[in-house]
Amino acid sequence: MIILSRLLLAAVAALFLLIGTGLLFNTTEAAAGMGLVDITAAGRGTVRADIAGFFLGGALIQLVAVIRTDPSLLWPVQLLLALALAGRLLTLALDGPVAAGVVSMAVEITILLLLAWSKRLWSRQPG
Repeated sequence: MIILSRLLLAAVAALFLLIGTGLLFNTTEAAAGMGLVDITAAGRGTVRADIAGFFLGGALIQLVAVIRTDPSLLWPVQLLLALALAGRLLTLALDGPVAAGVVSMAVEITILLLLAWSKRLWSRQPG
C-alpha cells in the first residue's frame, strides 16, 4: 500500500509540475484555461509567480516527500490545497458552482484525501 500511495502522489506531483510549467511558459493560454482571459503583462507576471508557484511548490514538496516516504513533508501540500478549497467554497457561496469550479473542487478533495491517507499510512511504517 505504501508503494501505491507513493505512486499516486508522484502522479499528482507530475500533474502539478505539468500545470505549473504550463503556467510559466504558456502563460496566456494556460491562464485562459483557468478562466483568466485578457490578462495584462502584470497579470501574466502574477500568474507566473503566484499560481505557477503554488503548483510547482506543491509538486516539489510532494516529490521530496515521496522520495523520502516522509509523512511530515505532506502537511504543506495539505495546507495549500485546503486553503485553495476554502477559497473555492467561499466562491461557491458568493458566486455559485460555475465560478467555484466544482470539478476542480472534487479534484482538490480527492488529492486531500490521498494526502491524508498517505500521511497516515507512512506514519505507521517502522522507522
